[in-house]
Amino acid sequence: MQSRRIFIAGIVTSLASAGIAQTAGGSFVGTWKGDVPGIGDATLVISAVGGDGRVEGRMEFALHGFSSTFAEKVDSGARTNRGTVSDGTLIIEAALGGRYVLRRTGDGLTGRYTRGTTLDVPVTLRKS
Repeated sequence: MQSRRIFIAGIVTSLASAGIAQTAGGSFVGTWKGDVPGIGDATLVISAVGGDGRVEGRMEFALHGFSSTFAEKVDSGARTNRGTVSDGTLIIEAALGGRYVLRRTGDGLTGRYTRGTTLDVPVTLRKS
């Protein structure tokens, strides 16, 4: 009987932890639009944030109609990004190269996009 209680307590704790992680990342779910200086108009669609903070969705850029999806790893040939949410910050390793570090603020995502030593620009995306 004791082992059954411990097992059930473990399951409840795991589910509660997953729920908290989903709720914390849930504020990032939605469609976000804005301008990335040096690249142009951007749309970020976050359809879900997993319990481990991994982002699901896609990024779209008006420039050349480029679109990339979120996956387990970054791959420019496959057009995949890696996105994670942790401690209120979204970090995207982009298929086009570079890294976005964005914090949730009011009705937007605000932060920076850096690529190598040549590009370091402020980024603000608004929920649409």
